[in-house]
Amino acid sequence: MKRLIRAGAVIVATLFSSNAAALEVGAVAPDFTAVSTRGEITLSRLLPQGPVVLALYYADFTSG
Repeated sequence: MKRLIRAGAVIVATLFSSNAAALEVGAVAPDFTAVSTRGEITLSRLLPQGPVVLALYYADFTSG
């Protein structure tokens, strides 16, 4: 339950941050760095390898 609350707080904080903006379909995403299970990842370092999909899977290890 704590993980779910923490994930929700991170999502809300991200949505309300001053630099968050909606992108139009086909628009170029701004460069970003994020924490992953493999350490920090940076979009600009991943793009040369091919398309990048960023997914949030918050239901892991939950009953729902």
